[in-house]
Amino acid sequence: MVPMDSMVPVSQFSRGGANAAFAKATDGHPVTVLRNNEPVYVIITPDDYRHYSELERELEALRDAKARQQALDGDYAKTFNSVGEMSAFVDEL
Repeated sequence: MVPMDSMVPVSQFSRGGANAAFAKATDGHPVTVLRNNEPVYVIITPDDYRHYSELERELEALRDAKARQQALDGDYAKTFNSVGEMSAFVDEL
């Protein structure tokens, strides 16, 4: 749930309220910009952006490590008894 005090209507930007909206955005407290009562943008600080970007990179690295481990463990290995069986499997992909 987004706190009401961190929501700003997009119309406020056309009335010169951009500075106030930007000032509301502090570390860990984003501002949600609304259009027709629906979120359309989120304003975050550069520090928050760096933090979220780093978390995204870490998550991707964890997924890659998990995939490598599964491959090493044979979780992705598929064995075939014949070339025809392998060909049929590939055709189904």
